[in-house]
Amino acid sequence: MIRVLFICHGNICRSPMAELIMKDMARRTGQEDEFFIDSAATSSEELGNPVYPPARRMLASHGISSDGKYARRFSRDDYDAFDLIIGMDEENMYYMMHRFGGDPEGKIHNLLDFAGMPGKEIADPWYTDDFQSTWNDLQIGCIALMNALNRGKPVTLDFSACKGKADIYAVMRDGMLWADNYGSNLDALHDILTGLPHFGEKYILIPPQEPELAEFFGKLEKVFEEAGSLA
Repeated sequence: MIRVLFICHGNICRSPMAELIMKDMARRTGQEDEFFIDSAATSSEELGNPVYPPARRMLASHGISSDGKYARRFSRDDYDAFDLIIGMDEENMYYMMHRFGGDPEGKIHNLLDFAGMPGKEIADPWYTDDFQSTWNDLQIGCIALMNALNRGKPVTLDFSACKGKADIYAVMRDGMLWADNYGSNLDALHDILTGLPHFGEKYILIPPQEPELAEFFGKLEKVFEEAGSLA
């Protein structure tokens, strides 16, 4: 099991959002048992408080509950307890390094480093009031983190129970962690496979059993093949 700890200043906006987003991603991709995911604060300002209401509403709008999540401050013991400790900005990184006395095992990272954006911070929506941008950045970062932890293992997309095209796209939305604004068509699938953030690099496709979907599945499989995405 891989143990991941997200950290921000107060543990009421960014880090609990990251925790809950990644838990949801693990559930959607069938990896719940492979991760232990938590979050904490660098400060003691919000200890015991629930997720900040606008953050709760943003999570809820994507079907993610924050019930039962309360702010806690990270401790020195967390360094040994977790495999990865991930901050949201340089201030978080400074406090982690200071409290842990360095990073001898290379566990501490900035979230967006995983997405090829070294040094880019996730702005604190407590100050910006822009929870949508925070959501977007956290989603990109968490998908990139999931890919890094997946270590190139092929992702299986099982379409065998699909009865229609909508079912096929639903399987891909969950299995590939599509963003809400990604279209449900083959052109969009090509764009996703060739550049937009998504989970997985190579895929094993299990075809639908429904005969009426055979022709469509053939076209879909060709998109994966042309993108170099078949395992």
